[in-house]
Amino acid sequence: MAEFLFDRMGCAKCGFVGSLLIIVISSFFFNPSLSAHPITQDAGKPRVVLMCLSAHPDDEDGATIAYYTRIRHIKTYETFYTRGEGGQNVIGPELYRELGEIRSEETLAAAKILGGKAYFLGFLDFGYSKTAKETFRVWGGNDNVLQRIVYMIRALQPDVIITNHDTITTLPYRQHGNHQVVGITAYEAFTKAADPTYHPEQFGNGVGPWQVKKLYFRVLRKSELDQDSLVTIPVNMKYHGKTIQQIAWKALKQHRTQGMDKLNFSDLPEVFRQPVYKLILSDRKYPYNPNDLFSGIKPSVRPSGTLPEKYAVALKPFSIFVHPKYSLLKAEGTSHDEFHFKIDTYNHTGSPLYVAAFVNHGRQRVFDEHEELSRAIRDSIVLSVEVPSSSAAADSLVFTCVPLDAKKMPGLGRSTDVARLRRVTAGFDRKDYIGLVGTYDNTLEQTFDEFGVKYQLLDSAMLASGKLNKYTTIVLDIRGYLYRRDLVRYDKRILDYIRNGGNVVCFYNRPPEWNGHLYAPYPIEITEHRVTEETQPVTVLEPENQLFHYPNEILPVDWDGWVQERNIYLPSGDTTLTSSRYHRLLAMSDEDQHEPSTSLLWARYGRGTYIYTSLALYRQVKDLNNGGVKLLFNLISQPRH
Repeated sequence: MAEFLFDRMGCAKCGFVGSLLIIVISSFFFNPSLSAHPITQDAGKPRVVLMCLSAHPDDEDGATIAYYTRIRHIKTYETFYTRGEGGQNVIGPELYRELGEIRSEETLAAAKILGGKAYFLGFLDFGYSKTAKETFRVWGGNDNVLQRIVYMIRALQPDVIITNHDTITTLPYRQHGNHQVVGITAYEAFTKAADPTYHPEQFGNGVGPWQVKKLYFRVLRKSELDQDSLVTIPVNMKYHGKTIQQIAWKALKQHRTQGMDKLNFSDLPEVFRQPVYKLILSDRKYPYNPNDLFSGIKPSVRPSGTLPEKYAVALKPFSIFVHPKYSLLKAEGTSHDEFHFKIDTYNHTGSPLYVAAFVNHGRQRVFDEHEELSRAIRDSIVLSVEVPSSSAAADSLVFTCVPLDAKKMPGLGRSTDVARLRRVTAGFDRKDYIGLVGTYDNTLEQTFDEFGVKYQLLDSAMLASGKLNKYTTIVLDIRGYLYRRDLVRYDKRILDYIRNGGNVVCFYNRPPEWNGHLYAPYPIEITEHRVTEETQPVTVLEPENQLFHYPNEILPVDWDGWVQERNIYLPSGDTTLTSSRYHRLLAMSDEDQHEPSTSLLWARYGRGTYIYTSLALYRQVKDLNNGGVKLLFNLISQPRH
């Protein structure tokens, strides 16, 4: 139900209809008679309960959760506001809803190690947000967010709430905007959950007003560790031969789509390795214990509440996701277009499934077959469909899979996904021959295949040989210097190629894998800065540069329709860190901010050219955004010298 509030990238619908939907959804979520799932609370047994609030998967404090579940045997709930679907995926091409599915699986695997129980509030992760104001707007308003977490508190009845987030909304210490909202609503919910006049429609089936005893925020700045009355969690205690810290580290490594399995524990600052908490609110004064969040709280008997299915079911029994999400309509004049797709299936039933798979193009069914899926969680269906050519600029195909075993398995039902068909008016130089250093994302390969761009994937042997001069341009895909250790090893071959007249296009990297190395011809220092508002205006600083004219004219309209963000991990604007030899070609900033004009850098080196771009171009190209594809083709179509 909640997804009706937002479009795919999280732009909140507004006006009367949006307000009406919030009311309708509120009654759906909090009507105790609708698909209510009981919560096991060991009825009749006195107990205390811990709740950890997190904006995204991997934001949980694993060490504190593991300590209280494994050592203290305290019931612990992990409540996540989103499923992390707006983030990056460092192990594959899956993004958006499918990434949310994978991250939910990772979160459940981590929770199993920690001993906690994970729940998801269902808010959309729409990408990096700088402000609580933007997050509240996209999530349907302050009260829409607050009432959901209040309901979870009333149903799960925690005595103590902890979070890694806080209420700071100003620079320099503010966190991600989603994190700010978690901190703000945790603070407000402390009082509201106990207020019988606040959303009384939530009451029933064991759910009523509930007073949390203590709210703690984690201390994440070293400068604040000298405060009085902080609580330090004893993470060196052992459970089955492993320290709590080691258990938490194993759980963190489950978040593979975020690269957590590659982190070096010793590289983390002490504040991340040792949880320390500050008491923010309490319902009364409790005795202080420097190593116990529950000091002074007595176990109590509590009734068993219920949760709506929206919260209680972490993963649907069966889901599908179609690839690619966007396909290219052929030139007008052809009678039919043929498209090739792969349906990724997620089967959490533990049994093989027989499904009826069909595809509709408007009212016409263009595919209809029965398929057998294995008991494995992930499987796939590969298919081709032929549809009449459309004169429309955009079209769509609706994919549906219906498990034929649904009557035998409660909760098992059909799953649907949509693929868009788009017409793109972008050209490229037919003489182009691209050498592609690929990484975990396959957007460039799919795009080159779709448009007929001649390219070759460069493996380690090809990079080592240094025989690269046959390529007009070499493209280094996103985060190449993390994912391709051979690229790091043979980077000198890339620089030699440029010096001899070649062109290199390097897509964004992150500070950890880049800074401190001279991979580019001249120094570039990467920062965490970015422009997250994808509708912000773009200024071309060197309109005469060929990158904006050949083979496509880049027009103001080509910056329209971008998704999620303009750029990410911007190079520093300081010329002592990012060389002045690079031409700064574009300027853009979020509202009331001033970000460096470094999202597209261009420089000559020897007889060739080097381009570094932190534009979120792969998201635009994956969606076949016309302007995004035009700019990509301009970057790769520069002539060799």
